[in-house]
This record gives sequence, C-alpha cells and structure tokens, in this order.
Amino acid sequence: MRVAVVGAGPKGLYAVESLLRRVPTGLAVAVFDPRAPGEGAAYAFDQPAWLRLNVTSAIVEGFDGWRTARGEEPPLDPFPARALLGRYLAHRWARLRAEHPDTLHHVRREVRGVEPTASGWAVDGEEYDELLLATGHASDSPDLLAHGWQGPQPLAGHVYPVSGLSAVAPGSTVAVRGAGLTFIDVAVALTEGRGGRFTGPYDRPAYRPNGDEPGEIRPTARRGRFMAVKPQPGSRAATALPPAMRQAGLSAVLAARDAGRALDAVPQLARDLLRVVGGDPGDVSRIFAGDHAEADPVTALRRSLAVATDRERPNATWALGQAWLALYPAMVARFSLGGGLDFQSFTAVARRLGPLTWGPPPVNAAKILTLLDLGLVDASSLATDKIDTSGHRGPVRADVVVDAVLPGPGVVTGAATLPGRLVEAGLVGTCAGRRGVAHADDATALSPDGGRVEGLAVLGRPTEDATIGNDTLDHRVHPAIERWAARVASRVD
Repeated sequence: MRVAVVGAGPKGLYAVESLLRRVPTGLAVAVFDPRAPGEGAAYAFDQPAWLRLNVTSAIVEGFDGWRTARGEEPPLDPFPARALLGRYLAHRWARLRAEHPDTLHHVRREVRGVEPTASGWAVDGEEYDELLLATGHASDSPDLLAHGWQGPQPLAGHVYPVSGLSAVAPGSTVAVRGAGLTFIDVAVALTEGRGGRFTGPYDRPAYRPNGDEPGEIRPTARRGRFMAVKPQPGSRAATALPPAMRQAGLSAVLAARDAGRALDAVPQLARDLLRVVGGDPGDVSRIFAGDHAEADPVTALRRSLAVATDRERPNATWALGQAWLALYPAMVARFSLGGGLDFQSFTAVARRLGPLTWGPPPVNAAKILTLLDLGLVDASSLATDKIDTSGHRGPVRADVVVDAVLPGPGVVTGAATLPGRLVEAGLVGTCAGRRGVAHADDATALSPDGGRVEGLAVLGRPTEDATIGNDTLDHRVHPAIERWAARVASRVD
C-alpha cells in the first residue's frame, strides 16, 4: 500500500512512527517536504541559538535523553534553542529511514496539488492509497499586513527568518504589531541578534549594547499587555499543584454535563491551589472574568516573572494559568468536536486564559524587562498606539513597522495552503463556528455534508477548533494520530 504524508514536521513524524510500529513492512511511505525532515520553518537548523523553545523540552519524548547522550551537561536548559529541537527531530527521522530503508522515502519538494482518484489520492499526479496532510503553520494569510499595506512607514511583513529584520535601521523607532511570543523574538533579534549581550542571572540579566540596536521598540496589542510568564521548571511555582487535586479537576471537567460546569472547574482549581500555597484566592473570579490584577503592563510582567521564579508569593493570575494548563487535556476532550459541549463558551474563556498560560519562559521575559528598563522597549505604545489591520493605518509613531502576528490556525483560505484549497474546492468541509477542517476521530477529513472523505486525513494546525490545542509538541494530547495509524495499518494485507 502506498501512503503519502505531506509535511515532515513533528506531527508528520509522530504519525509515521506510529504507523511503522504497527506495520514495519508492506508499505511504501513518501514524505513530502521541501526542507530536511524535522527542520521545518520553526526548527530550522541554521537559525540563531537565542531563538528558544517557548515550551519546556521535557514534553518532547526522548529529547532530553538525546541531549545528554550527545554530551550536554546537566542541568539541562529547559528552554533550549529551536534549532536543537530541529536536529533532534531530524535524528528521529533519520533513525526511521535507517530502520525502514525500503519503505520510507523523503521527497524534497513542495506539493503543488492533490486531488481524488478512483481508488485514492493523487499527489502532483502520482497516485497513493492514503494521503495525510500534516502541513503545520501556513506561511501566508490574507490578514497579514503585507497584503495591501498602505501605511506611511516601511513594513517588515514577516519575522521569520529573522535575518529579514536587518532592514530595520539602527537608531530607528520600530512599531511592532503584536506583543506576544513573536514580538519577543523581534525584540531579541534587534538587540542580542545584533551583537548586544545579556549577562548575569537568567532571571535578572544586564544588557550590554552593541550600538546597532533600534532607538526604540514599541509593541502594540489588542489586550494592551504582555503575556504572563511560564513558571521555571523545578520551581515551586511549577510544581505546587498536588497530583490528586489536578486529577479531581480533570474528573470534574470530564464528568460535566454542560460547558459552564466544565469551565467552572478552572477557577475552582485555582482557588484550591492558592489555598495550598498560602495565596489569596479572592481575585480569582475577577481575573477569570477578564479583569486584570495590575493596571500597568510592565508591573504585571515584572510581578509575573517574580512569581514564576519563586521570588514573590503566587497570585491569582499564576493560579489561573496553572489551572488552565492542568485541565487543558480534559478541555481538549470535551470541547473538540467529539466532546459535545458548547464551543463558543470555551472560546471566550480560552481567549482570556491563554495569555496567562502559554506565555514566554522566564529567560525571555527577563530580557524584555531589562530592555524595558533601559528604554529600548517602550510599553506605553500598548495603551496608546494601534495598527489598524482593516485599512493598515493607525496612529503608529514609528520609522518602520514589523508585523509580528503569524497566520492564524485552522483553514487559511485565499492563500496557497493545501487544506485551504481543498475547502475552497468543496472537497472537505469545516464546521459552523469553528476554523478548522472537520474530521473524524481518526483524522479522516469530512466533506461539507459531513461524510467521510476516505483516504484523506488532516492533522494539526489546519484542524484547530475541530480539534483544539494543536500547537503542542506533546503527541499524547491528541489521540487522532494513533487512530489514523491504526486505521491505515488495518488496510495492509
């Protein structure tokens, strides 16, 4: 049987590994990707080392053991370079190819088109029995500023690769659309990436300028603030939640009869957690509803870093972030398509709590605070400036604008993505009120009328909202990969 996999990133890797564990022979698997397997845009081998993972390395199975085996001395940096993860993923792909030399092949090119045939799917005209799309992040989207920019300043429309930011002149004032994780990469690229040096403790560094930095970096954001800081692995802030308390919260979500009761488990767990650590649970309801504990975004970031590194007592913002993180696997199960709960209720809460949970590691948050204290980053723009994405204009006081908002998850239409083209062609469908490709529990795509599109499966970011929480390197969160592999394996004679 012939299987085509489009995309050689983490999702494609996990799927092929699972399939070949079940069926080591009798298959011909072609993996299409213009980059080396494992590299992708996010994990390019040649990107600078200061572009770090924003998740702890421990969630990637085998990664830390591989690092140690290569000679990396403990204690391991929990937020290593993305390029290092790329090399590890490449190592796993290479091992697979060595174990299955007659089965697994990398086709180093971008797929131009796929279409159904009488017995399967054609990839650029070549027929396969099964097709899996694991294409990851879209490279373009109609809502990026690069499309029809009319602002008075020059625009840097893409952050990655960060070498493109070389067009930002030293001494210039830079407005950045976005204040999240990509903004941090921009700020570090324009400082450390230009030869400046951060020295001293990771959580309270000093900065030695190179002289090529911009004069001022001004982030803009709809929320008007930065994301909360992830707790440092091994800290009390990261380990305070008792396992039994977490399990009780997960059980409450899984047993909830409606969306409200499922989501109420989050503030309840946050209050219980604060009682364990001696914090004040009084602000949980207010912050859960969308109010902020701190009016000033810099003060909020500074306090968040102090809590994340055990220098300040845990607070309600931290507790809600930890509760959302702990209960998220159950939220995935209950609010993805098969869970049957009201998705709009989940969306409203996720929009508020996501910035409290999925923020930067302490090392990067500390760099931003250092740059804020030096005046190289000016947070006043969070409240006063904006970049109007509808007309690409706004009262942005800057010499150059950088778009640090990436293409969104789900189906990106009007752009050259395979899932988007299949949706626009009417071959696969989406679900009302959700952005992603509709699919069955084994990742098989569904047609606009809800029928199975046999032989075509979609994993990861293009299915977001149909399956929630796809932006994770943890393959254990979503069962669709294993179910896809089991279904395909069952077809092999």
